[in-house]
Amino acid sequence: MEPAAILLVAASLLGAGGVQITDLRVPPAVRNGSGGALLDCEYSLRQEEQKPDSGLVIKWFFNNEPAPVYQWIPGQKPQEMGVLRGKLNLGHRASDQKATMHRALYIVNPTTELSGEYKCFVSTFKDEDFMTKKMVVFAPEKTFELTQMKPDMDTVRVSCRAQGVYPEPKMALYKDPDRAKSSIPDVTVETIARSGMYDILAYKVLDDSDLQAPTFFDCELSIPEANYVVRKSIVYYPGIYDQFDNGQSSPLCSWVMLSFTLLLALLAGC
Repeated sequence: MEPAAILLVAASLLGAGGVQITDLRVPPAVRNGSGGALLDCEYSLRQEEQKPDSGLVIKWFFNNEPAPVYQWIPGQKPQEMGVLRGKLNLGHRASDQKATMHRALYIVNPTTELSGEYKCFVSTFKDEDFMTKKMVVFAPEKTFELTQMKPDMDTVRVSCRAQGVYPEPKMALYKDPDRAKSSIPDVTVETIARSGMYDILAYKVLDDSDLQAPTFFDCELSIPEANYVVRKSIVYYPGIYDQFDNGQSSPLCSWVMLSFTLLLALLAGC
């Protein structure tokens, strides 16, 4: 048999199946408590596979668990199970066709524990097909702060902290004029898992002699799996600082302190 004929036969055999998933639409990232997430599984059937006695069943699986979290048999009510019990809109219709009406999952209020792999499995008595995609339900930071303090008169400690983030975030510190190019090197970053969420802290001590006046510091918090990025900025003025004001920059206070020092010197000379 000619090679072209072999390829034609192989192609016809591959296309002979009665069930074929043509598209699996799963949002890659959904915000925690965002109000709804639709996971749709489109499939095609041969004419005979659309009959009531074809044994058509649509199942959804979560994170390779052996038991489905959703099942629908045309002519029957959809069933929610496992982690999706009580979390679906079972009245949602993906189409008006009897063989595809309840093929999709509509999660009413997605939360972080629903992050994972979702597999759509479509089968009949004669054939089956499946497809898998991942969805991340991310939680942005509950708190996010960037601060500066003076360990001594010649240095500054820049600290950035965020709490209540999911999944595990990353954090970087930048300073002008390098913030558009690369992060500050050798920054200490500490991450703690707490009750299913993450807290993260980044800090660095810098010498005033290496800084310009003023210096802009940026902190960037990111969740790579969700393509989520947020930033905060502060301005630092190397020089004299109020040690009783958490090391925050205060030019007015610096002027007052300098005046007070000069006054004491004048009084001492009287």
